[in-house]
Amino acid sequence: MSMKIIDLSRKISGRIERSFVPLRVKGKGYRGVIYQIGFSSMAGSYIDFPGHIAEFDNGLDAASYPPEKLFLVETTVIRLNRKGLPREIKVAELEKFGPVSTPGLLVDTGWKKDVYHPEVYFYGEEAIAWIVSQKIRLFLSDVYENHARPRGVFVELFRAGISTVCLPDNLDKITRPRVKICVFPLPVAGLTQAPCRVLAVED
Repeated sequence: MSMKIIDLSRKISGRIERSFVPLRVKGKGYRGVIYQIGFSSMAGSYIDFPGHIAEFDNGLDAASYPPEKLFLVETTVIRLNRKGLPREIKVAELEKFGPVSTPGLLVDTGWKKDVYHPEVYFYGEEAIAWIVSQKIRLFLSDVYENHARPRGVFVELFRAGISTVCLPDNLDKITRPRVKICVFPLPVAGLTQAPCRVLAVED
């Protein structure tokens, strides 16, 4: 059986400064390239651990979170057809796909614009409660919150110990109702929000 890997990562942009270090090997000169980089913890696709909200900090960060909990995580895929529906995602849209029996859940709402767009989709309070009730540890979605009037999606997810992946890309390339998700943040001590490489594996 063939395996298909789908890169769900957005490219990271930020400050990049390049410098050269002279190298000499067997009498020939070369230039080693070194980079100084700077970007936000929300650059590209990124993971929020529960400690991203200080009140729910469980002591785990990008360096100490167990990597096995981010590697080949069995994940249920829910793809919503939201054409003609209001912005708020209702629980009825989700619960017809449940119950979820995997430690990961990915919801593709089909949102293609900037997540700070004033008309962005968002999860209603009952939908948030349903997601939390599924006993998952990893949640991925292309939208999350109503920024003008927050419904508390991150508060409730982090309160339950659920880590979230924000701004995944290429969700439309997933073809299976279940995939295995791999999330690779750099192991930087102290970071509870970190850019990451995100892969979906179909087999």
